[in-house]
Amino acid sequence: MNVKITGYYKLPNELEPQLIEFDKVFDISFMRRYTKYKTFAKFLSGGKFNITCQKDFEDLPEELMDKHVAKNTQFKTWQEMLDFATDKYIARTKK
Repeated sequence: MNVKITGYYKLPNELEPQLIEFDKVFDISFMRRYTKYKTFAKFLSGGKFNITCQKDFEDLPEELMDKHVAKNTQFKTWQEMLDFATDKYIARTKK
């Protein structure tokens, strides 16, 4: 899987939400520390999700993602993982 997954996030000091690549939010350091996978792409592959484009990812039922997150990370839900990773990303980019 070689698809760039993105999301819009309201970053501090920005008026409008910014488009951010998940590979930057879920960098190798984050993935190794908090999940059983080295990359976000491997994380998605490990869930046996067929993601070939952004829309596939957006259409993925959150319940399935929650189960995969709970089983393979330190988080209980996808939203919890996403929020935590986004906070870490913001802290990294502020430096």
